[in-house]
Amino acid sequence: MSTQNIDKLKTNFGTRVEELMRERNVKPGDFYKAMGIVPQAFYDWKKKDQVPYATTALKVAKYFGVSVEYLIDGTRDNPLQAKVEELQGRIREIAEELTAIVNKLATNP
Repeated sequence: MSTQNIDKLKTNFGTRVEELMRERNVKPGDFYKAMGIVPQAFYDWKKKDQVPYATTALKVAKYFGVSVEYLIDGTRDNPLQAKVEELQGRIREIAEELTAIVNKLATNP
């Protein structure tokens, strides 16, 4: 990986992950657990002090259904990627709505 790409990774990785978490309503604790990281690692990504290992970057990309390239520099390799991400977000919203309905029904038989 070139120095320029490493600089892009340091600059954007944590910010893009944070944006994806916000867009998809992913709680930080859930993300840390799924990635097998401690909060300090995520903090370091955001503050641009550290770059995640390639295996971690790939794991994060798969978790959010995006490419590693997107996490690094914001480019979308696949023109359908934006639509996929939009649909994934909507599916999460629907799941949350259904959970709320089930919980309401369970408490009010």
